[in-house]
Amino acid sequence: MSLTLDVLRAAQALVLIFGLIVVYFASKSYRRTKSMSMLMLSAGFAITTVGSVAAGLAFELEGDLVTADALYAVAQAIGFLIILLSLAVVKD
Repeated sequence: MSLTLDVLRAAQALVLIFGLIVVYFASKSYRRTKSMSMLMLSAGFAITTVGSVAAGLAFELEGDLVTADALYAVAQAIGFLIILLSLAVVKD
């Protein structure tokens, strides 16, 4: 089981790293263009990334997979909703 947890931790670290890179570039684009859709895109990816990391930490600290999965699902749903709004609804 230790190998499985190590793989899970490595995957969570990669999600954090790649998520932060996406948020950085979206934020940089917002600062350059002042586009509201880029701001919302950045916020959506930030919420998705933070939710993923929070779920991993909840599992590490609590050991309850159901709580961690629920936290992950809620953060993903909110993050993807904001991303969808930024792509389909927001007019600059």
